Amino acid sequence: MYRLHDARNALSRKQNMDEHNERLAFLADRWPQAEIARKTGTQRNNISRYMRGGKMPLEFGAALVRKLGVNPAWLLVGEGTAFLSDVNAETGRMAGDLLELVEAMNSVASLQLGSLTGKHHLRMLRELNDALARFEKLRDSINERTGPIFARILDDYWGALEKWQLDKADDIRKAAEQVARLCDDEALQERFERTLSYHAFLRRDEDESIMYQSRVFLRRLAGGNIDEAAMREAFNAANTLQSNARLDEALAICDAAIALAGPRGRNWAVTRLLNAMGGYILMERGDIREGLRRVVTASPQPVPGWHTVQHSMLIRGLLLSGGIDFPRAVEMRGDGPAHAQGMLVYALWLEDAAAFKLACEHYLTDESGDFNVFMSAALDAFNGRKTPALKLLKNYPEPGRKPVNEQFDQAVFGTALARLCGSADARKRHEQSGKVLRDADARVHMSALATAMFHRNALALHKKGDARAEAESYFREGFAKGYGCFREIVDSLE
Repeated sequence: MYRLHDARNALSRKQNMDEHNERLAFLADRWPQAEIARKTGTQRNNISRYMRGGKMPLEFGAALVRKLGVNPAWLLVGEGTAFLSDVNAETGRMAGDLLELVEAMNSVASLQLGSLTGKHHLRMLRELNDALARFEKLRDSINERTGPIFARILDDYWGALEKWQLDKADDIRKAAEQVARLCDDEALQERFERTLSYHAFLRRDEDESIMYQSRVFLRRLAGGNIDEAAMREAFNAANTLQSNARLDEALAICDAAIALAGPRGRNWAVTRLLNAMGGYILMERGDIREGLRRVVTASPQPVPGWHTVQHSMLIRGLLLSGGIDFPRAVEMRGDGPAHAQGMLVYALWLEDAAAFKLACEHYLTDESGDFNVFMSAALDAFNGRKTPALKLLKNYPEPGRKPVNEQFDQAVFGTALARLCGSADARKRHEQSGKVLRDADARVHMSALATAMFHRNALALHKKGDARAEAESYFREGFAKGYGCFREIVDSLE
């Protein structure tokens, strides 16, 4: 089917081609085609074809840049001036400063520091001092000029990520990396690393995301004292780790930041947020009583956005502890996409049609995405329409780079849906989820709900054997630790 966005894309491609042909015509006005052919080593009839809109090979474009001095950015997308020689005064001054900076660095490097013990040592020390002073002055000048450029690039970079324009963000990142080499402004470098962390998170590169966010946090600690801004970066680092199931490391950052803040930071709003995050991690890690206690004592939270996060943590803790049932949790009105996903997963774990339908009424949206598509198929299955769910399962989960905890979640969800539909591959799916769990890095701890769902699948698929014994032990021990949501399953085992 020919869709509206296809028409828009076709129109955009035609417009780009027309603009490209206009730029080639501009070059033809400046030089005869014969001269262009001679300088670029291209046959004249080919050049004529390119000018009429024929597909231009990359080699010809490269020859225009090398032999005629054409600006590649102008040739490809129409940005900047037509020729590399058309450099504006500001860029020229910056280039001159860069050259002078390199010369200053060379001056420092050329001094034989190991020979400062002779009669000329005072003169050499003065030369070294002068060279270093010149170096610092030039570096400050370049920082002053590149700073605004770097800031604008970072604005564009973050804006592209906010809109999920990842291809555009990849291109902007390359420009930012080049400018970052010329600008050592600490605030801008911190912004850059924070943005790199977010970019890696969206690309599903958890290791790189954690690395950059950890660097940002360490920058904040460099001064020796931890302030509210550093505490916010601690939360970001902990949140990045916990979202990738690195729960022990995330908890360590929360506790360390709170300890460093000391009495001075006890009543900061961000300290309360970190305390709640630590409690949430403990609940996911297997200590529901201490985790829920920390979440409760972190209230009240005066910052509205953080209050929403902590309220969602409280609802999850009350559900896991068995303190409230699912309809009451819905009445408590949590907010945000993360809360919505958590509630839908909890309802799926319950395997109760009424609870799942209630969850979908409140939390399932029409937005596209693997998660919503899966939950829509699960709703069909709960309503007795198994065909759409079975069709989805043929390609679920879709291949691609994903954090290991997401791989586990999807394997477990797929097994549960396959069981619900009576699919013959349910046991095979369960075995695959077990393999993901066994092969995971020792630092990774899967979420409480995904782990519980994994063992619930085992109970349904294995009437005896080690897998069933392990699942029974998991639920009995969890119930004894305070996970009241396991009561119904434990009672069924008696």
